Amino acid sequence: MNLSLQDIKPELVNELNKQSRAAYDDAIKNRQTLISKKPSLKAAFDQSVQKQSLCGCGCQQNICGYFSFEGCGCGCGPSTETVYISATPADIGPNAPAQGTPVRFVGQATGTGTNVDISNVYLQGMVPDAENLIGVQLLLELSISPGSITLTLLEGTRVLAVLVHPSQYAANINGQFYGGGSGMFTLS
Repeated sequence: MNLSLQDIKPELVNELNKQSRAAYDDAIKNRQTLISKKPSLKAAFDQSVQKQSLCGCGCQQNICGYFSFEGCGCGCGPSTETVYISATPADIGPNAPAQGTPVRFVGQATGTGTNVDISNVYLQGMVPDAENLIGVQLLLELSISPGSITLTLLEGTRVLAVLVHPSQYAANINGQFYGGGSGMFTLS
């Protein structure tokens, strides 16, 4: 299959921007709930500057691409598993996927899961100053359940973006996983 980012329709980009923003807001709300339960985490999870950036006080850009997730575990029930993540083609930029900086993504996450093997799922998320992410080691949280993938990119404990997928990819998403790790975007 020949995958092209230019095949992604503008209506889908706009809808995914809304979904990504909602997922980002949920990630921030979850961190604020943690802070309310344990105030000693306040400094670690402070999102005030980043939150302003995503709400329109900074340069918002898209990260988008076709991501693959390959697990390395027994597949016989929930167990510790490492999921290797790659994306090519991928783009970063204010007009991506129509026009952006071509990048690749390579990363991995370790956590609890069962038999993950998912290829070529289109993911998209909004991030402020995305071009500054190229060549920077990022932390990530990966959540996979039947029909759903959420890839959260972090700088330390600060949420940068939450990448989501269009609903038409739900049928191709199987397995379960939740864990964290790291990854990096590099120029293609």
